[in-house]
Amino acid sequence: MKTIATSLLGVMAIVFIVSSRLRPAYPLLAWLEAFSEAALIGGLADWFAVVALFRHPGGIPLPHTAIVPHNKDRIGVQLGIFIEQNFLTPTLIASKLRELDLARYMLRWFAVPENCRTLFVTVRALVPRLLDAVDDAEVRAAVRRVVAKEVEELDVSRAAGAVLQIVTADGAHQRVVARVLPVVAKWLNGQRAEIKRRFAKRSILTPGFVDAYIVNRFVDGMIDLVDEVATTRDHPMRLQLDAYLSELVVRLHEDPETAAQAERLKRAILDGSELDQLVATGWSALKARLERPPPEPVVPAASRLAQIAANIASSMLEEDELVERLNVRLADAAEAVLGQFQQQFSLLITEIVQRWDADVITEKIETELGPDLQFIRLNGSLVGGAAGVVLHAALVVTGAA
Repeated sequence: MKTIATSLLGVMAIVFIVSSRLRPAYPLLAWLEAFSEAALIGGLADWFAVVALFRHPGGIPLPHTAIVPHNKDRIGVQLGIFIEQNFLTPTLIASKLRELDLARYMLRWFAVPENCRTLFVTVRALVPRLLDAVDDAEVRAAVRRVVAKEVEELDVSRAAGAVLQIVTADGAHQRVVARVLPVVAKWLNGQRAEIKRRFAKRSILTPGFVDAYIVNRFVDGMIDLVDEVATTRDHPMRLQLDAYLSELVVRLHEDPETAAQAERLKRAILDGSELDQLVATGWSALKARLERPPPEPVVPAASRLAQIAANIASSMLEEDELVERLNVRLADAAEAVLGQFQQQFSLLITEIVQRWDADVITEKIETELGPDLQFIRLNGSLVGGAAGVVLHAALVVTGAA
């Protein structure tokens, strides 16, 4: 189109020269001369206007030329504002989401078990890549700062008292005792030989059968005592435990010395290396767990999980009212999010445009608008030529020509 428009200018220039030379011999060529002269002027004027949008005409830095590259940043700002105010409005996006019936579309996708299974497998495969993308030292440092800040602000004594009070309120500690004591009894029973050996080592003057008798009686007595404490809810030793824990709760809440000891413990944790070791160990264990290749049974498990998810989605699709409520929730959520980040999208567009190279953005815009702009040049030549003919006709009518 640029070649055609420029060629038309050349043709008009040749016609104008030829007609102006031959007009004295052929008076009718005055009409052609008027047409070609006005077409040449109109075409040149529109060429200047089109070129001035993108660069300096003829390389001459005339004022108000090369408009696009000189105003790139302002164009970016206005483009961002235009899109923000006319396209990314929360109300417009929310209404469009309601028209799309997005919830039903999503549920239909999840209702296909293969889609769910692919999603689960893909997410599981992405985890190691995400872990490789982060720096272990930075993660540990960030976690350490967060944990340290929380511990720093924590009233350890009162927090421990509150936790202990909750645990003891419904007798959870007694249930733990009832479960742990039989394990202790079993352990004691299995340690008879070791107890006997150590007892014999301390009582070198007594014969072995006496040592065995004493040790067996001791272990039997301990096991009986442990069983008795484990099975008797109101055993004196268990009641003593209740009293001790109740007293400890009070001291954790009210005793200044206990609070001071808790603060010293907290300070020792914050100032020592134990917290760093704990964070490092925890992160390493978590990372190793997540990076570990899934065992073979994961595939059937993922298939079962995918089937369950698909069944849930299918059942939800049968509830039209539920789907409609989901659509409303999605639209409301999108509206709320856009309300908070609408301006950020505008700033993003502005920053992207401002980062573009002026020559690149000029070429992009000129390429997109080029054919239409060259039509302007063509129209300028034709309209100018027509105007020249009309003006010549007016001169002829008035006798001025």
